[in-house]
Amino acid sequence: MKNTIICIGREYGSGGREIGEKLAERLHIPCYDKLLLKLGAEQFGINEFRMQEMDEMPPVSLFSGNAFADTAMMMQTFYSESEQTTNAVRETMKKLAAEQSCIIIGRCASAFLKDYPVVSVFIYADKEDCIHRIMNRNQLSYRDAEKRFKQVNKMRKRYFDFYSDTKWGEAESYDAMLSSSALGIEGCVDLIEKSVRLKQEVWGHE
Repeated sequence: MKNTIICIGREYGSGGREIGEKLAERLHIPCYDKLLLKLGAEQFGINEFRMQEMDEMPPVSLFSGNAFADTAMMMQTFYSESEQTTNAVRETMKKLAAEQSCIIIGRCASAFLKDYPVVSVFIYADKEDCIHRIMNRNQLSYRDAEKRFKQVNKMRKRYFDFYSDTKWGEAESYDAMLSSSALGIEGCVDLIEKSVRLKQEVWGHE
């Protein structure tokens, strides 16, 4: 397989999506973020709005604090729906990886595509930088942005840790971990591009 798949994990507010989009422009390959959900919904006949609601949410998150958590049938329904949407995302990724080089943002891509030639990167940033990016992007107060920063990262970690053999945001899970605060958006794009070339050289000698 000659396709190169770049998987970008990211802290919320770190600029991971922007980095992915800029890298896609530079490499002339598609970048899949929310579009991945749309494709998965179409391919598997799942309501797109429901796909978005359950995006990067593991089954355990559906149960905690739920008023119906003590009802076995309701728990089973939630679990089945979560597995269905996750399977749609996973199989859509595999189909894309088999057909083309591309960039996939989040959604446990590096774990779901471990049998493919993947370059996996995690983007993080200083907490204050993340919070201010969230404030500006979503027109939120500092307090609300900080709350969302914690909630979304907690959910992403649970999702990744549930489906992966390694841990979200830890070095063993990625080829590289880059700080957008230290390197800037363009700096991260430059280093990922170089990482892709280096890994392609490694693949070429295997």
